[in-house]
Amino acid sequence: MNLKKSSIVGVSVTPEIGLEVAQIDFATQTVLKYGIRQLEYDTNTRTIADLDLFKEALQDLFFELQIPKGTEVVLNIPSVLFQVTDFPAAMDEVQIGNAIEEKLAENVLFKNVEPDISATRLPNSTMQFNKIAYTVAQKSMLIEIAYGIKDLGYKLYAVDTSVNSVLNSLIYTQRIEVKDDASWVLMIVDNMCCRVISMIGSNYVDVYEEKLSIGQVLDDAENYGAVISAVSPILKNLPSKYLCVVSKTNIISAEVLASKLTYSAPIVHQEANCFSKEAFLNVGDEVDEKFANILSLDIIGASIYRDFEPYTEAHFNLYNKSLGEVYTSEQPPEVIINGRVVVLSNAFLIRCFIVFAILVIIPCIASYIYFVSKINDAINTQKELEAQAAQIQQFLKDNENISSELFDEGDEIRIGLEHNKNIYSYYTIVGTEIPKKLWLTKLKLSDKTTIEGQADNLESVYAFFRSIKDYDPDSKIKLQKLGLASKRELPAASADQELSEFDTDSILTTLNADFYEFVISDEAIKDAKKQQGDDKQENNNSDNSALPDLEPINN
Repeated sequence: MNLKKSSIVGVSVTPEIGLEVAQIDFATQTVLKYGIRQLEYDTNTRTIADLDLFKEALQDLFFELQIPKGTEVVLNIPSVLFQVTDFPAAMDEVQIGNAIEEKLAENVLFKNVEPDISATRLPNSTMQFNKIAYTVAQKSMLIEIAYGIKDLGYKLYAVDTSVNSVLNSLIYTQRIEVKDDASWVLMIVDNMCCRVISMIGSNYVDVYEEKLSIGQVLDDAENYGAVISAVSPILKNLPSKYLCVVSKTNIISAEVLASKLTYSAPIVHQEANCFSKEAFLNVGDEVDEKFANILSLDIIGASIYRDFEPYTEAHFNLYNKSLGEVYTSEQPPEVIINGRVVVLSNAFLIRCFIVFAILVIIPCIASYIYFVSKINDAINTQKELEAQAAQIQQFLKDNENISSELFDEGDEIRIGLEHNKNIYSYYTIVGTEIPKKLWLTKLKLSDKTTIEGQADNLESVYAFFRSIKDYDPDSKIKLQKLGLASKRELPAASADQELSEFDTDSILTTLNADFYEFVISDEAIKDAKKQQGDDKQENNNSDNSALPDLEPINN
């Protein structure tokens, strides 16, 4: 399993264990990666005994767990000093910081060491006082750690301390019940001291720290007696709904200590040491089961630091601007917008770009595409017009020697009449010279002329033929066929019909009269049998279907 570069990896300096590195799936509460190395911690100065060994051990763990370069790191260190103090509401952030530094000047741990402070205003402040919780560590140590993590190719995201990490881990793993308006007391015992912290919900109210003189050289009665003697006067004056006892030292069992304490409310206990019988979290496939009960509350708090921020009221980060260049060189610039300090982080800039793209870039691209399409259409139209203009110019060039004086309408009409004289003549005859009781069934006018028709008497046929010959004596047209057509059967339904409902052909047929068929043409006559078949075919294809099934005509 490979981590994304945006993943948070927890690193914790835990005196009873050593150096821990872990990566936790926040949603499933599963430990995905975990490793430990021995690391000596100086309880007198409250610092890492050898920072070079720290960096070597951290590099080994990162390599062993295959943590990618560029991964963000949250570091947890033992709490050097953790306090809750009320400051007048009129004091601003700078004044509060100066007041804390003045108090630290009296602390032996910071006589010759510059402190690094992380303070936060608690929600349970009042109109008169701001309740400030703050944690302090040695600045020089943190600067060297920050440079060491940077040199290894990783990014330091935050530095928290064990008191806050333990509280966040207990809430995250649901080992304690936290209600917004419920008061309770958290007691954390380690090898160096015992801290008694009064709480309302997840908010700090007061912190009491008592140094302890416990160790392997003493027997259990002496060790437990030392703890009870240190905390009993404090607990007596801190009534609450319940007391939670957490032991981080392998010398004191939280369960045994809880049974020996006297308190006005129920006491619950949580082992965070070798007495632990139940793992805080499930472990993934890549984590050895033997580490399940070793995993500390400190490393859990570091690993969930960023994801747990929305669930806690107190945010501490010793990796801040007081560290100087090592911090500012790694932090994105800040700007003030409407009185608010806005950090120009990568995530912020990405969001700004997305908003800018939605509001500006995308509409611009859409407009560009639209207008490019319109321009291309206009260019294509222009090219078509230019092509048409070029054709016109070419036509004008080809005909520039032609004058309108050379064109005579009369000549053109005469030429047309001369070439189509036959056709015009026959159209004239057909339109004006058809005798009564004669009708045409076929008219073909082209290079060859064929006129077919029917009549009820021979005189009409001869008169029509003479009109054609008189109109054009030079034509080679002949009366090629003339004969009596066969009689037609009287339709059964026609007996009851009025004569006026029939055309001439129908009238003749109804009266059972003979009529004549003729063909006038300048084409050679075909043999009778073939002509009869052609006539039938032509009559079937013709719009006028008169005279079907004619008998052969005698010439």
